[in-house]
Amino acid sequence: MASVSTHGSQDKGPHLPPPSKQSLLFCPKSKLHIHRGEISKIIRECQEESFWKRALPFSLVSMLATQGLVHHGYLASNPRFGSLPKVARTACLPVRSAKS
Repeated sequence: MASVSTHGSQDKGPHLPPPSKQSLLFCPKSKLHIHRGEISKIIRECQEESFWKRALPFSLVSMLATQGLVHHGYLASNPRFGSLPKVARTACLPVRSAKS
């Protein structure tokens, strides 16, 4: 019976590049390289979801509340344009605050 030495052939898992050669998109936990296309797709999905589930509903509710305040007389309407300037300005607030 021959004795087999496993000292030199131990499996250390997948080869990892040295830290100086790793890109910023390298994930050591999963030992997979995350491609830029995947990251841009994830960011695009997050932006779209953020618009439809956060910015748009908040904007619509703000516009409705402003219109209600103008209608009940808590805010003065413009003599020429009515409540349109105030409602339009309110609609732009969530977009402006999200970019800041």
